[in-house]
Amino acid sequence: MSSSPRQERPLHWIGSAKRDLLDFPGEVVDDFGYGLGVVQLGGQPPAAKP
Repeated sequence: MSSSPRQERPLHWIGSAKRDLLDFPGEVVDDFGYGLGVVQLGGQPPAAKP
């Protein structure tokens, strides 16, 4: 039984959010990017706190 790939949800940046994120060190930007990608696919990143 094969499962179809999940539909990636669109990401909408508000105001200066993207520019502000990119001002952080590269490792932080990578961590946020990974987390946002997981959320876009319907998951919850391991570092997320409910």
